[in-house]
Amino acid sequence: MRTHSYVRVAVLVVSAALPWTASAQDASQPAVSTASPIPAQIDETIVNLPTTLPLKEHASYFRLTHRFARDLRRGSFGDLAQDLFSLDNGAIIGLEYRYGITRTLQAGVHRSIFNKAIVAFGRWDAWAQTEGRPYALSFGGGIEGNNNLRQDYQPAASATVSHTHGDRLAVYATPTYVHKAHTDTLLELHEGHQHDTPELEGGGDARDTFFLGLGARVRLRPTAYIVFEASPRLAGYKPDRAAWNAGIEKMTHGHVLQLNFGNNFDTTPGELARGGDKHNVYMGFNISRKFW
Repeated sequence: MRTHSYVRVAVLVVSAALPWTASAQDASQPAVSTASPIPAQIDETIVNLPTTLPLKEHASYFRLTHRFARDLRRGSFGDLAQDLFSLDNGAIIGLEYRYGITRTLQAGVHRSIFNKAIVAFGRWDAWAQTEGRPYALSFGGGIEGNNNLRQDYQPAASATVSHTHGDRLAVYATPTYVHKAHTDTLLELHEGHQHDTPELEGGGDARDTFFLGLGARVRLRPTAYIVFEASPRLAGYKPDRAAWNAGIEKMTHGHVLQLNFGNNFDTTPGELARGGDKHNVYMGFNISRKFW
């Protein structure tokens, strides 16, 4: 494991251990309308799924995703300790940048080293939650491809509906459609999971996939939250289990630092459409930052 990975994890753990009463910059952005900010929303994503938090006009957003490749369920406690609970193993790293074109329109790019996947995407925030409207709505779409966006093209479209309850709870639903979530090449490059439908082994078909992303963010203390998300498939690609992730996070001085656990390395719509492992659990973290 390289030293910089230890440093990133140390920053995450130390930041999470800071006193809950520490002063922190409010990462919530003004709603699309004139409604006041919604404190329960602090980031553009839950773990992998999108939120409806707007990005200010001409503001920038950067996110680092990091998923350690060791299964936490493999081996004894002593084996895990020897591997420093997966920190000594390799990792799947992703980098994301997005830009606020207007108060309601943003665009960005995300790259994961897993299959060298790149996603170019955009999002339109149709409306924000107000006193007279109990939910917010955003529409997103993009094009994803492996080998640095040169093969296995997977266009995707989604809508995200959110509702916040006071400043403590935000819940989300994100129906998502991914075109050609499964191809021959993707099957060869997939994570080596045991597949539930043998007819797809070596199969020559591509599967358009529809999944429903569900998630929540709960505020525990002024700057501490827990998050959970799952992405059950409703149609299309069926092998493996639905992707799920859970985590704890800390908001501090413009950053959101999140330690998460899940059954996948997924950070893109196409990867979420292909699901997660049936048995394994991996540790990871996200670090995000906004620039005004």
